[in-house]
Amino acid sequence: MKRFFACLLAGAMMLSFAACSQGETTSSSAADSSAADTSSESESTASGDLSGIVKTGGSTSVEKVMNALIYKFQENNQNVTINYEMNGSGDGIQGVIDGKYEIGHSSRDLKEEEEAEGLVGTAYAVDGIALVVNNENTASDLTAEQVKGIYTGEITNWSEVGGADAPITVVIREAGSGTRSAFGEIVGIEDADLVSTATECKDTGAVQTTVSQNANAIGYMSFSDLDTSMVKPVNYEGVAISEDTLKDGSYTLQRSFLMVTKEGAELSPAAQAFMDFVLSDEGQQLVTDNKLIPIK
Repeated sequence: MKRFFACLLAGAMMLSFAACSQGETTSSSAADSSAADTSSESESTASGDLSGIVKTGGSTSVEKVMNALIYKFQENNQNVTINYEMNGSGDGIQGVIDGKYEIGHSSRDLKEEEEAEGLVGTAYAVDGIALVVNNENTASDLTAEQVKGIYTGEITNWSEVGGADAPITVVIREAGSGTRSAFGEIVGIEDADLVSTATECKDTGAVQTTVSQNANAIGYMSFSDLDTSMVKPVNYEGVAISEDTLKDGSYTLQRSFLMVTKEGAELSPAAQAFMDFVLSDEGQQLVTDNKLIPIK
């Protein structure tokens, strides 16, 4: 039985911040809406005719960078409110299909059936998926086969992979998480094959907290949120995770952050202006500032 509630308690220290982030809104006004707002206009315009509310939601992994982007967009623009609900990539994608959101946030690629619904994913950043263990753990390097073995229950003791003689506690993200989907796709693990005793966590911060409190735990999380004072990243296939290894592709546990829209559904001028801003030089610099790899 998955220890979901135990993990939620472990992540309680982040609850107040997450609650604030879920309700976080920004206001923005850009250049003349009839001009569809080019990237340069989004960077330089401090006032204009844009107004309205843009409803967005989805991935919790993009929280840090997305809040930074929304905050800066607010500084540049005064009359647009960006609503961002953090409820997981799956809900964000479904929200676009249902017409609940103009923009969905996903930390995984779209599936064929989602593309068949007319969805389009616009990448704006590349993020690594860090494999993390407790700071007391002596294991330092795992192969793809070892990671798969751990997460499917074939490997159950740290002594089998270079650690101490101790049982492995497996920590995963919840069903619907973009990080979980991307991790499983890269490593080659179906949800049905996951070890049944895994501890399930609702967001990347809860994974980090849970692993930091259990000497035998292993988890995976967004590199952009990694705090090495709390947990230790282990090498994957002999490569340490870093901005350089993500850029050159040698660290292969990586995925794109997407803004998801529906083909044929015209975005409001405010929503289009925000997407333009995210892809602008100013927006891409914020991506870099948040330990992510920019698309441009």
